[in-house]
Amino acid sequence: ARSGWAGLALAVLALIGLVVGAATTGMGTEGILEDHGLEGTIFGATIATAVLTIEDVFLTVEPARKGAPEIGVGNVIGSVIFSVTGKLGIILLAGGLVIASDVLTWHLPALIVLTGYAAYVLYTGRLKRWHGYVLLAFYIAYWIISFTTFGEAPVEMD
Repeated sequence: ARSGWAGLALAVLALIGLVVGAATTGMGTEGILEDHGLEGTIFGATIATAVLTIEDVFLTVEPARKGAPEIGVGNVIGSVIFSVTGKLGIILLAGGLVIASDVLTWHLPALIVLTGYAAYVLYTGRLKRWHGYVLLAFYIAYWIISFTTFGEAPVEMD
């Protein structure tokens, strides 16, 4: 057991680490976008999201594996709600936001349709393994369509 001051110091150190990590990620992201000529929305909606949510995937899967799938489902629902309210709210507080046309014609409708399907599957209360295959197939299709329509995949082709 640590004293209150030691715990507070560790919390401050962890917060500093998060801020430094976020700044480093931001700089790295700018470099990736420039080097590969990617559009920011595409990168943020696909690659950055996939990479940055790997930890969240494990936090969702482990409770389900250990017999408490409600925790995983709650994490998914909470993450979606926070992403579309909390994260977007913080972005808007940081400054203005101009929405590109592809966000309104592709990404937002995809968000609505895919989240709607996932919500419907949850609503049935009878989730099966094949639902997982369908949901993952939808994400892969979203990823492929996003890159082939709005940008190029960040893969060197010889």
